[in-house]
Amino acid sequence: MKLTVIGGCGSRSLMLAKCLAQQAEGLGITEVVFMDTDKERVRVFGSMVKEVFARTAPFVHYVCTADEKEAVQKADFIITTIRAGKEESRIIDERVALKHGVIGQETTGVGGFAMALRSIPTLLHYCELIRRYADPNVMVFNFTNPAGLVTQALRDQGYSFVYGICDAPSGFLRQVAGLYKAEVSDFQVHLIGLNHLSYFTSVKKDNREMLPEILKDPRLYEQTDMRYFEPKLAQHIGCMLNEYLYYFYYREKALQNIQKTDETRGERIKRINDCMLQELGRYDARKDFDKMLKIYSDYTYMRESNYMQGETSVARDDACIPRFDLNTKDEGGYAGVALALMRAKITGEEGEMILCMPNQGTVDWLKDTDVIEVSCRISKAGAFPKSGPYALPQSAKQLISAVKYYERTAAQAIVERNAEKAIDALMVNPLVNSYSLAEELLREYLEIYEEYTGGWKV
Repeated sequence: MKLTVIGGCGSRSLMLAKCLAQQAEGLGITEVVFMDTDKERVRVFGSMVKEVFARTAPFVHYVCTADEKEAVQKADFIITTIRAGKEESRIIDERVALKHGVIGQETTGVGGFAMALRSIPTLLHYCELIRRYADPNVMVFNFTNPAGLVTQALRDQGYSFVYGICDAPSGFLRQVAGLYKAEVSDFQVHLIGLNHLSYFTSVKKDNREMLPEILKDPRLYEQTDMRYFEPKLAQHIGCMLNEYLYYFYYREKALQNIQKTDETRGERIKRINDCMLQELGRYDARKDFDKMLKIYSDYTYMRESNYMQGETSVARDDACIPRFDLNTKDEGGYAGVALALMRAKITGEEGEMILCMPNQGTVDWLKDTDVIEVSCRISKAGAFPKSGPYALPQSAKQLISAVKYYERTAAQAIVERNAEKAIDALMVNPLVNSYSLAEELLREYLEIYEEYTGGWKV
C-alpha cells in the first residue's frame, strides 16, 4: 500500500515520518513517498526522514522526490501539506493586513484569504493529477491552510476524495483528558463548527455528561489551551472553545498584542525554521542523525513554546508543549488524524474522530454542501458526521454562519477569479467587516500574488 505526502519536507516532516513509521506495519503501508520542490529541504529533511524509516520501519520502501506524477502514481492515500509561497508569503500576508489595521492570521483573518489565493490553485492542480494517476479509490487528507476554505473549494470542484484534517481538536482533547488522568478514547464528544472556529457541545465519559463540570474546573483555564479565554465566556456559551476563537471573541486585544510585538507569528516561525535548517544542513544524516534529532527537537520545542503568545500575551503551560522524541510512542498530530480514518477504512475498526467534511444535514442552519468541522463516526464505509443534538447559543450559530458565508463565497471567488464575490466574502468576514477595506485588501493581495492567481484584478 502506497502513501504519499505532498509538501513532505517541511518543518513537521519528522513528526509525520515518526507517526507513519510506527503505524506502517499495522496498516500495511509498504511504500511512502515524500514529495517536495524545495531542494535544500529535500536534502536535509528528506535524508532525515529516510533515517527515521530505516530505524523504525525498515521494511517500508521510502522515496523522496520532486516529481509530482511519480509521487501520486497509484497512491492509495495522500496527505497534502503545502505552503505555496513559503514563509515569506505568510509574512507579507500578515504585514499587509496589519498595515490596514486588521488581523492577518493565516487561517482566520485576511491572511487566510491571501493564503487561499495561493493554496487553492496549487491544490486544484495536484487534485487533477491525483484524479488521473492515483488509485481510483484514493483518499486525500488536506492539511494545507486554511484547511476549511481549501477543502470547501476542492469539494466544490468535485474532488470528493478530499477530507480536511486538523490536529487542534485532538491535541486539545489530550490536554483535557490529562486533567482527569484519562485517555482521549475514554471520551465521547460532539464538536461542531468550522476549521479553527469550532465548539465542543458535549463531552461524555462512561455515558455521563461531563461538560458543565469541566467548564467549572479551574485547571481547564490553567493547563489547557482554554487559557486564552475567561471562564465566564466559556460558561456563558456552554462549550469548550477552539483556541482560534480568541481572534473573534477578543479581536481588539489580539490586534493590539500583535501590533505591540516586534515580530509577526510568520516572522518568528521563519526565523526559527531558517536557523534550524541552517544548523541541520551542516550535518550528514547517515553519520550524525542523533545529533540532528537533538537539534530538531530543540527548535520545534522553541517554535511550539511561544504558540499564540504574541497574539494573546498568555504563555503556554510547559506540559502542553510537545517535545519531539523519535523513541516515544507517537501521540498523533495531523498524521494521527489521517491514519485513524485510514485504519478504519483498511481494517474495519470503528471509531470516532473530528474531520472537515460536508454538513450533509448535520445542522439545518447550514447548507448540506458546506464543509464543516464535525465529530464523525468512522468505519470501513468511510466517515459520517455524528447526529446531534449540537446545542449552541444563537450567537455562536450566527458567527459560524457568517464565517461560512465568507468561506463558501471566497472559495467560489478564487476558483472563478471573481473580484465581486471576493469582496462580498471579505466584507462580511467579522475580522474585516468593511466594504472599503475588503476592496483595498483584495486589490493589494491580487497585485502581489499574480503568479498564483492568473492575473485577475479588482
